[in-house]
Amino acid sequence: MRANGCLGAASGGGRMGASDCDAVVAPRPPAPLATTLRGAELLNNPQLNKGTAFSRQERRALELEALLPWQVETIEQQVERCWQAFDALASPMDRYTYMQTLRERNLILFHRFLAEHIEAVMPIVYTPTVGQAIQGFSQSYRSPSMGVYLTADQQDRLGAILRQACTPMGGQPGDNRPDLLLVTDAQGILGIGDQGIGGIHICQGKLAVYTLCAGLDPRRALPVMLDVGTDNPDLLEDPTYPGLRQPRLEGAAYDAFMEAFIQAVREVCPGALVHWEDFGAGNARRVLETFRERLPSFNDDIQGTSGVAAAAILAGLKGLGQLLEDQRIVIFGAGSAGCGIADRLMRLLQARGLDAQQAADRLWMIDRQGLVHAGLEGGHGAVQPYCKRPEQVADWPRDRQGQIGLQTVVECLAPTVLIGTSTCAGAFDQAVIEALCRGCQRPIVLPLSNPTPLAEVTPENLRRWSGGRALVATGSPFAAVEMDGRLREIGQCNNCFVFPGLGFAAVAVGASQVSEAMIDACIGALADAIPAAHDPDAPLMVGLDQVQQVSTGVAKAVALAAVAEGLARRATTEAEALQCLQAATWRPIYAEITAL
Repeated sequence: MRANGCLGAASGGGRMGASDCDAVVAPRPPAPLATTLRGAELLNNPQLNKGTAFSRQERRALELEALLPWQVETIEQQVERCWQAFDALASPMDRYTYMQTLRERNLILFHRFLAEHIEAVMPIVYTPTVGQAIQGFSQSYRSPSMGVYLTADQQDRLGAILRQACTPMGGQPGDNRPDLLLVTDAQGILGIGDQGIGGIHICQGKLAVYTLCAGLDPRRALPVMLDVGTDNPDLLEDPTYPGLRQPRLEGAAYDAFMEAFIQAVREVCPGALVHWEDFGAGNARRVLETFRERLPSFNDDIQGTSGVAAAAILAGLKGLGQLLEDQRIVIFGAGSAGCGIADRLMRLLQARGLDAQQAADRLWMIDRQGLVHAGLEGGHGAVQPYCKRPEQVADWPRDRQGQIGLQTVVECLAPTVLIGTSTCAGAFDQAVIEALCRGCQRPIVLPLSNPTPLAEVTPENLRRWSGGRALVATGSPFAAVEMDGRLREIGQCNNCFVFPGLGFAAVAVGASQVSEAMIDACIGALADAIPAAHDPDAPLMVGLDQVQQVSTGVAKAVALAAVAEGLARRATTEAEALQCLQAATWRPIYAEITAL
C-alpha cells in the first residue's frame, strides 16, 4: 500500500523494538524504505528528506546528484551546522522562524537538533517564544504548515475532511491514522487569550515536545485547529487574517460542532488519544467532562498544569518535612488552570483521609472579584466547591464592593502555599510577599502565569522580599538568582514534565481513557524526581536537561497504572506494558532510502 510515494518501513526515523530496552544512546537504525519520489520532489518531503546525509548510492538512484553539494555528511555534522546558524540569530522570533523552516524541510533533523540543544531550543519552539509567533500568525503565514484546520462551515463533512488530512500526516504505510490528536480552538492561548487560527502553533510546539521528551513518533501525531471563529477584534478587522472572520460559535452551535468533531475522530481515528489544549474557561472543563469517557482524552491546561503544580508542592513539602493536609493554600486566578490545580489538590487531600469539606477548607481561591465566598455574585460552577462560608471570613475586611482582596487573604489566613494562575503581572508585590513571610517561615510560591511578562512575581523580587526563605518554581523560564554568594537555579513548572510521558504512555498501551489514577501516578513519579524533595534549598522543579529521563519515569508509572485499572487495550501485565513503551519509542535517525 502506497503512502506519500513510499512503500515499506516508516518514512525516516525509527521506532525501537522490545529488544532495545537499553539502546537509547545507540539505537539500531530503522528498517530501509522505498519511495517513488525523485529529485526535488523528494527533497521537498520533510518526512523523507535527509539533505546532505543522502549517500552516494541514494543520490544516484533517487536523482539527487545535481541537487546536493558534494560532501556526504552525518546527521551530527548537520546538527552542528544548524547550531551555528541558530546561534548566530539574535532575535527569538528569527530563531523560531528558522526552526519552523527546518521542521518543514527535514523532520528528522529538526527533532535531532532539538534533542541535542534542549535548553536553548525548547523555549523557542515552545513557551515563551511560541506566544509571539501565535500573535503574529496573520503576518507570518506563507504556505501550508503542518496541521489541520477544521471549520464550522465544514461541520457536515468533518469525517471526510479529517480522512484527507490523515494521509499526508500519517506514519506507517497501510495505517496512516494518527495515534494522537492535539486539538485547540485557541480561545485561551497561554495568557494572551483568543488568537484565532494562530493557535495551530501551540499544537505544533507541544507535539515537538512530545517527541523530544517521550519519543512519540511525530508522523503519527496530528495538530488540529478547530476554527469556530474569533472574538478578537484585531483579527476580525485584519484583512490578512486567514481564518474564519466571524464571531465565535457559542452555546448549542458550538456544542453541535464539537459533537460532529468527536464523531469524526471516532470514525476516522478510532482509539486515538485527544489532547485538548488552550480552550477558554467557559468550555475547557465542559468539553473534557463531556467527551473524556467517549474517547481517551485529557486537557493539559486543567490536568497537566495541575499535575506539575501538585508535584512541585508535594516535593517542596517533603523536603520541608511537612504534610499536605496541614497546609493553607491560596490560588490566585480561578480560570481553567487555577480550578484544575484546586481539583487536583482536593483529590490528593481526600486520598490522605480528609472528607470533601475538610479538603475544600484548605483551598482558598481568588478570582477577579476577590476571594470566592458566599454572597459574592458571579463565578462559574468550577469554583463553587471552594466558596467560603460566611463564618470563615466574618471578620475579614472588605472593599466598597464587598470583595476580599489578595492582600487581605494573605494577612488574615497566613497561607503556606501561594499559587498564581491569574496572568496579572506583579500581583505578588512586596507587601503581599512580606505578609506571606510573616505568617510562614518557608512558604511555597508558584507564579505560574506565562508568558514571562505576565508572571505574578519574578524570582529576583521574591528572593529579596522573602529574604531567600520562599521556595519557588515559575511558569516561564527565569535566570538563576544569587543567594548567599552562589547562584540558585529557578525551577520551571513546565507542563513538559507531565503531558509527554502521560500522553505517550496512554498511546503506547492503547489506554481506553486517561483516568485520574493515571494522572496521580504521573504526579508521584515527577515529585520523586524533583531535587527539592531531598533538599528544600534545591530547585523546586527538575531542570530541562533531565526532561527525557523524567518523561521515561512518568510514562512507566502511567502505563502501569493503566494496566492496574484494566484500561490498557494492548497490555494485561506490567511486562507487556513496558514492552509497549519500548516498541513505541521513536528516535530521530535516518533510514536508508531506496528507489521504487
